[in-house]
Amino acid sequence: MATLVVVSGIMNDREIFDSQAISLAQIMTWGESNEEVWKPDELGAIFKHQLSAPLQVDFSNLSHPHMRRIQSLCLTASPPIESFADLLHHPRPPVELLEMTKEFAKICRSHAECRLPDEIATMLYTLSIAVALTKCNRRITKLDRQGLGYTFGWALSQSWLDPSTRELLEHGSQAIDREGPAADV
Repeated sequence: MATLVVVSGIMNDREIFDSQAISLAQIMTWGESNEEVWKPDELGAIFKHQLSAPLQVDFSNLSHPHMRRIQSLCLTASPPIESFADLLHHPRPPVELLEMTKEFAKICRSHAECRLPDEIATMLYTLSIAVALTKCNRRITKLDRQGLGYTFGWALSQSWLDPSTRELLEHGSQAIDREGPAADV
């Protein structure tokens, strides 16, 4: 159970996109209380559904400003990308689409119109970073090693993860362990 963190003021989209590790920790616990909203088996089912949902539909529901680019990236990938699962398990996922997924997850954490539980949005955020690190050899976050370690640790502690998702996160965690101190952003 996460502890309640009080965030003063309201963060706009740009502040969320530029957040550092401390802000991410606040976002990850934003609005949580000591009461569980979702049980682990429910989160597992919601996550499974989210992974299979059409990626373009979710982005369009939040009026993503780059819908044409998203459509192009999804269609030109080989094999084409239709869902979040396709993106995360793609042998060569487009980094740009992983970055957009990370931004989408951040928006879901801060906008009431997004119907994803916070845990699911945070998992998508973390997975996009892990996949970019491991499959694209790219860092798409400003989080330092400590912040990434915290984020991956939280994600790996979730009992509702499926084995293939857990493997993606373990690879991401191993990738940050191999980074030297100069790799911190």
